[in-house]
Amino acid sequence: MNRRNYIILLIIALAVCSNTVYSQAINDHIFPAQASAKPFIDFDNKGFLINGKRTFLASAGMEYARVPHQLWHDRLLRLKRAGFNCVEIYTLWNFHEPQEGKFNFTDDHDLNAFLTMVKDLGMYAIVRVGPYYCAEWDMGGYPIWLKFKPGLRVREDNEEFEKYVDRFFDKLLPIVCNQQINKGGAVIMVQLENEHNNGWGTIIPDNYFRRLQSKALGMGMQVPYFFSGLHHASDPAGDDMLDDSTRPNPWFSTEFWSVWYSQYGAKPTDSAVYDRRTWKIIAHGGGGYNYYMAHGGSNFAYTNNDEDAASYDYGAAIGQAGDLRPIYYAFKRAAIFARSFQDILENSTDATASYKNITADKGIKVTSRSSNVGDLVFLDNPGINTVKATIRVDAAIPASNITIAPGEIYPLVHNFTISKAITLNWALTRIYGLVKQGNTTTILVETTKSNPASLYFKVSGKPTIVKGAPGFRITNGNISLIAPQHQTDNPAEYTFEVSGQRVRILVSDAQGMDKTWITEIPGSNAIISGASYLGEVKVQNKQLLANAEYPLMAKKDGQIRLYSDKSLFVLSTVYQNDINSSSTINLSAWQNKNAAVYALPGYDDKDWFSSANPMQMGADDNITANAWYRTKLDVPSSGKYTMQVDGGDRATAFIDGKQAVRWKIRDGEVTFDIEKGKHTLAVFTAHDGRDKLAAYMGAITDVDKKGLSGQVQLKKGGPFISTTTNWYFIKAERATDVKNAIPAFDTVQWKKYKIGDDVFNKQEGYGWFQTIIPVSEGNPSKLMINFRSVDEDATVFINGKQVAQHKGWNSPFAVEVNDAEILKKPITLTLFIENHSNEGGIDQPVKINSIGGGMVLSGWKMFGGPGDSYATSGWNKISPKITFSGPQFFRSQFTVPASKGKHLVWRVHTDGLSYGSVWVNGHNLGRYPEKIGNIGMYIPECWLKTGINQLVIYDENGKRPDGVSIRLEKEASKVNYNIRSLRGTKQFH
Repeated sequence: MNRRNYIILLIIALAVCSNTVYSQAINDHIFPAQASAKPFIDFDNKGFLINGKRTFLASAGMEYARVPHQLWHDRLLRLKRAGFNCVEIYTLWNFHEPQEGKFNFTDDHDLNAFLTMVKDLGMYAIVRVGPYYCAEWDMGGYPIWLKFKPGLRVREDNEEFEKYVDRFFDKLLPIVCNQQINKGGAVIMVQLENEHNNGWGTIIPDNYFRRLQSKALGMGMQVPYFFSGLHHASDPAGDDMLDDSTRPNPWFSTEFWSVWYSQYGAKPTDSAVYDRRTWKIIAHGGGGYNYYMAHGGSNFAYTNNDEDAASYDYGAAIGQAGDLRPIYYAFKRAAIFARSFQDILENSTDATASYKNITADKGIKVTSRSSNVGDLVFLDNPGINTVKATIRVDAAIPASNITIAPGEIYPLVHNFTISKAITLNWALTRIYGLVKQGNTTTILVETTKSNPASLYFKVSGKPTIVKGAPGFRITNGNISLIAPQHQTDNPAEYTFEVSGQRVRILVSDAQGMDKTWITEIPGSNAIISGASYLGEVKVQNKQLLANAEYPLMAKKDGQIRLYSDKSLFVLSTVYQNDINSSSTINLSAWQNKNAAVYALPGYDDKDWFSSANPMQMGADDNITANAWYRTKLDVPSSGKYTMQVDGGDRATAFIDGKQAVRWKIRDGEVTFDIEKGKHTLAVFTAHDGRDKLAAYMGAITDVDKKGLSGQVQLKKGGPFISTTTNWYFIKAERATDVKNAIPAFDTVQWKKYKIGDDVFNKQEGYGWFQTIIPVSEGNPSKLMINFRSVDEDATVFINGKQVAQHKGWNSPFAVEVNDAEILKKPITLTLFIENHSNEGGIDQPVKINSIGGGMVLSGWKMFGGPGDSYATSGWNKISPKITFSGPQFFRSQFTVPASKGKHLVWRVHTDGLSYGSVWVNGHNLGRYPEKIGNIGMYIPECWLKTGINQLVIYDENGKRPDGVSIRLEKEASKVNYNIRSLRGTKQFH
């Protein structure tokens, strides 16, 4: 997003973080479920209830549009294994209706199949149906054809826009509504719109929101819903308690920004930073959170916006290729803890005052949550140094010294009911999670050298020690466990029993807990330890079978154990034969196909899209990032000519099939040589993705134009566009000052101003901006003053006379000066700007156009797209020294080396190329070059095949592919192996 868009969302998010400005800043309420859905999904101001049970929502952002459908199950299972019980998704409009009226809900677009898969995995879904999404996605999710609907204005009460929204919702909402939890599906909440300027939570500011609401309800939406989002921020909890008795629903963040879209892979600090921010939500009274993103994925084909290319890795917990980052395990620990104690967290009040004296250490901040089933106390070390805090809780319990790392929030559990006979009085140690397994309750305890296991239980009845007797102490009928750090991959086990109820305590260090997984087997939960990652688990013929993996660059996993409700099983591991694999793939000799044939003067363009003036890219319903334009011109004399045309982004002009010049269309003009006579002019245009239109409302026809657009002028000489630079600024007191005389100019009161600077210090304010436009040579008949963006509302004066007004930022406008007398002298250009919030000033350079009356080029033809990348004819071998002019297709073949027992991740590196797209076996990997470093383009393994694979590249500038390679990404690759119970142990049912 551009700087201003980011600031808007950040200010909103930061405002929400403080309860003191809660009612003034933004509404985070949720509309309640309809009566028919309330037994299945409900809430009060303390927490969520799903199927009548208090449920902490640990939700993971994942876009099915960014993952091939063959990999959906794999990615969802990885989320589930990390303790997530919910997934949050966008239903991107242009993903499902790329061409007008042509809807796609099959294969990668099969929303119903995705939601069914979520349900089958025992997870819930929050569905954000739009119609706007943002998401660093092409046009924020709007179909390109919306740009060409006369009178259409987005995100407003605009009949033309709402007509198409209704039509899309007619296809989309039945899928979502049929998947609601009260109808047997996974959907528990729905978001309408996204990050709108006006309506968040339950605010309905205008008829546009009322129409979205009535449409959704009319289509059968019965689960809770809200507008725009809830608490978007990179640290959504802030540092305050999140309780609010006036709020009817629990606190929840729909976009907890975990890392950022400008990152690939993990930074060393990510895990600790976002771990702390997560625990603040848990400790301060939040009802849940959704990480945006937990798995990022890829921008396949032409779906990226102008900030990204193919990768949307996001530095997420689950990488673009499915690899698990350190932050994954931090998120796992927080989610499993929160869900283990959701009966407290989802029905608690702030009890900090009751526990403020639990430690005298001033470096520790104490917070607490209390409910009728127990209390949680959180020891927070916000400092930069490790703190060893002395904890005193009860005269009968010895004081404990707990070492708390910088930034760590350390949870203690008090008075938690395990069964009628057993209460966990105090856990003066970090409980990783708690698992109910029939009559057994398994407590996972994470220890360090400084923090041994330290648990105290109250019991009704005589305790019997089953395992680990040396660690237990029985005093006055109660029982405690003090156990040292355990450093192997498999936990140390301590078990006792009271009145037929068993408590099993598994003790390990952080590394051991990273390799400990909670899963289901028929009839009960199970715990499997020792695997770096646990995949699919099933029971077949009473034998347990499972898949597991460890990173290719790590050492092999050791012993694998399964803890059922009654027993411990040592499982066997089956590794396939390990075959050494190369880190690169050999490519066959390259071939090329000329993709610049559309520039040739004799090319038949009779079937191309026709218009008097060139139309923006996409007007012909083509959704790629490329378009060709052609016209004829008759030049009266040879020489240097300047052509002016609006649009964006890159362009290459060809005269009679020969490349003449490359330029950036937004520069407004380009100068090149033309010989006298008649010529064919062909222009190739390309872009890197469309703006996501964050916070934008209104007409979108002329926003972020791509390709060529509007009248084209050609004139001998030039260039004719200059940029104003010598600006001055003086502050105004109020909006009405615009009606007064412009302040007399002097260099004492007026201060130098640089385009793009914020003179209002992110506050509401008013000011005068002034510069001098010098007299242009040649006495032009008119000047066009082009403003790309003024923030926010501007009144324009020429020589002190008001000539124009413009409202809104990030939208271009122009002022024409055609008075011959005015054009004889330098012109004083003055702007009065009203800034209503955040940054303000002149956002973009102001350009002066003096071309006057040039030759107008008309009769344009347009062809969208790069052409047929898989044509069978037209391919030629590339000779060693040949160079190319204009876009070219290149193709090669490769065979993926055998890798039995390994899951290898391959990436296409486009070294030496310019801009373009890559296909593997007909699948478009997306756009290059990447904007987050030379990471290569991820090839989803489901798109590779045994034997020969085909690689096709479209390079816009025709750069030779000699430097292209397919390389192994070792860090993301894995070794797969199988787990099974030993033969003859058929205890699984």
